[in-house]
Amino acid sequence: MTLWLLAGIGVAVGLMMLWSRSQIEHARLDSERLQDEVSALETRDTLLYIAATREFTVAGLPVEPLAGDTVAMRKLDEMGVASRNPVGGELRLDGTLYHGRGEATFAIQDEAGLFSLRRPMPERLDRFLALEGVDKAKIPRLRDTLLDYIDADDLNRLQGAERRDYERAKRPPPANRPLLLPSELVNVLGWDELPPEQLHRIIEHVTVLYVGASNLNTAPADLLPLWVPNCPEACALIRKRREQRPFLNGQEAEALTLGRLTGDAAIDYRSVAEGILRLDVWGRTGRGQRYHVKLTPLADQRGPWTIMAAYPVQRPADDRDAEKTQSPLLAGP
Repeated sequence: MTLWLLAGIGVAVGLMMLWSRSQIEHARLDSERLQDEVSALETRDTLLYIAATREFTVAGLPVEPLAGDTVAMRKLDEMGVASRNPVGGELRLDGTLYHGRGEATFAIQDEAGLFSLRRPMPERLDRFLALEGVDKAKIPRLRDTLLDYIDADDLNRLQGAERRDYERAKRPPPANRPLLLPSELVNVLGWDELPPEQLHRIIEHVTVLYVGASNLNTAPADLLPLWVPNCPEACALIRKRREQRPFLNGQEAEALTLGRLTGDAAIDYRSVAEGILRLDVWGRTGRGQRYHVKLTPLADQRGPWTIMAAYPVQRPADDRDAEKTQSPLLAGP
């Protein structure tokens, strides 16, 4: 009986030790998870503060404020135009991965560098889908169903789809308004049949919040052939040049590549971010959070920015290549 009693006590003590270790490990993981969330939120709020208190340059978002005399010198040049030349140390707005506060990482994408689905022109939408590797035979169907989904009428395009087509497919009817998020493409008839990897890549390359001139300084490398002729040679020149010195206008890109950009180089292209940004923030593990932000410095009785959408986003393929910023605001523990 004594031996059995001692054995029982030993088993109980062992189980208690295992339980204690398990609780300590859970507490450690909970603490790390909480710290990750805090670091991610601190990174987001710091970036929003920086974006709201700095002037964009052609190189991106400066992390340090300029001295008063420097601002005065840059305010008006000899032609009466505010200078947007680089000041050094800018955060690039082309989706480059950076270290944030704590163990967080982040990336900022100027939405003017993406393909706009706000009011897409049919021929440009065709070129975009072809660039994304969509089968040529499927492009007219995808183009027409998307245009029918976002227009305000119930008239079918040649290969489009309206309410009756969605009802026959037992799908919710088309919204008949602009898309609210890029991920809404899965609701458009036919688009959900694309391979998941292809559809994901398309979603990453489009904006539904910005419409206007395109920014070659912030466009993803995969999208450059949409605007730049004679690629891949010309696109390689564009990438190399903008890493060394950003473009001041579309004419510089044409002079470099010896070709005409799609559209009007003087009107259809910009060199400085508009102020509609896609901000991705990740902790050490798990999914991150994506924010679509619009800067509103002149809004009456409102904040200097508006978060128009926020939702989870997958981690980048490899976050070990994250770059360090030159901002002390993002270097804290």
